[in-house]
Amino acid sequence: MKLKTATLLAIIGVILLLIPSIMHFMTIVEILSYVNMETGQLNWYMKYLGVLNIIGIALLLPFFITLFKKQK
Repeated sequence: MKLKTATLLAIIGVILLLIPSIMHFMTIVEILSYVNMETGQLNWYMKYLGVLNIIGIALLLPFFITLFKKQK
């Protein structure tokens, strides 16, 4: 994989890693609610934050592997 492509994937991965952090911050300052008051269940956006973290980390890995291979 070219370094340029790996860098683009890493940028997307970092953005995906920032989204859950921002969402957690917004729940702490009570801009967003953690639980839906009507149903008593987690809101839909809280259910998928772990998936965003996993995808973000998976997109960072090709960048570091490519960077390691290019070192010589």
